[in-house]
Amino acid sequence: MNKEKYKYIGNLSQLLRVENFRMEGGRSDNVRATAVTNENGLSYTVIADRCMDIAYLSYKGVNISFINPNGIVGPQYYDRVGTNWLKNFTAGFLTTCGLDNVGNPCMDQEELGLHGSISNTPAQDYSAVIVEDKGENQVCIRGTMNDSTLFGRRLKLNRTITSFQDKDRIILEDEIVNTGFEPEEYMQLYHCNIGYPFLSQQCSLYIKSDSVTGANPFSEANKDKWNTMEPPSKIGEMCFIHDIKDENGLCRAGMFNDKLHIGFILSYKKESLDNFLQWRYLHEGAYVVGLEPATNLIGGKAEERKAGRIKTVDPGSSVKHKLQFDFYNCKEDFESNLFN
Repeated sequence: MNKEKYKYIGNLSQLLRVENFRMEGGRSDNVRATAVTNENGLSYTVIADRCMDIAYLSYKGVNISFINPNGIVGPQYYDRVGTNWLKNFTAGFLTTCGLDNVGNPCMDQEELGLHGSISNTPAQDYSAVIVEDKGENQVCIRGTMNDSTLFGRRLKLNRTITSFQDKDRIILEDEIVNTGFEPEEYMQLYHCNIGYPFLSQQCSLYIKSDSVTGANPFSEANKDKWNTMEPPSKIGEMCFIHDIKDENGLCRAGMFNDKLHIGFILSYKKESLDNFLQWRYLHEGAYVVGLEPATNLIGGKAEERKAGRIKTVDPGSSVKHKLQFDFYNCKEDFESNLFN
């Protein structure tokens, strides 16, 4: 770390700021959150009461996240019936789906709503601190979401989000722990939602995959559009399934806006997240592209059970997932890290 810069400041908050707060007004009233800003202009907001998901994210003053018309909604408004999950779906830069269901609502031993309940679970043992590691200041945000019920599953989701004072990187690490005495089923999908002004016709999408198929007939008929960014229209929602490449143990997807000269790369390990979906809804008033590493496809738990794709975690054991987001303001650096 360059110590010379500290001769110019009176407080570290000039270079790295971490602010815990509660929201006021409407359906976001009293929701706990943490806002982080580093010295290079990477800024994001973690919603502690919504599974520690990341709502707002901007880089160099440019918004990257898509925010649903609902905005941020407190977890007490969650309705698990059918597709009512959409009524308080913030979207944001990252929404966690699972652990009881991913995808379509269905009946599977119990009624399961769209994309499960975990994103509406508040964190306990929550903390957001600045720590120094090998001379580098880092922000470490930790918490636990309890996904348990009497006579049913006993799962915990331990989450750690790490970012850096002078490195434009966010690392999200999850551990799903089975605290019970029987094997437990789980599903998980990371719903990363990209919006305007970063997302526009000047934005290019790169997903390193061997093949692309549509998740439904309409998407299959339009799969040549998967990486095309057109003006807002009424063409409709599409979802694509990518057979994403595993190169040296990592899968990568990236986006870069040539007009704004910024971009990001998402990387993760395929061994624990062996599916990758892309959501495309370039609609008037809802202009969004979703990047979605997942344990399962999105037909819902009943359909995934028929296909034999439900994963389990043994008693006293855990499974771990890790996502890394790197942000760039140089196309050459972006391409070097995406393609090499």
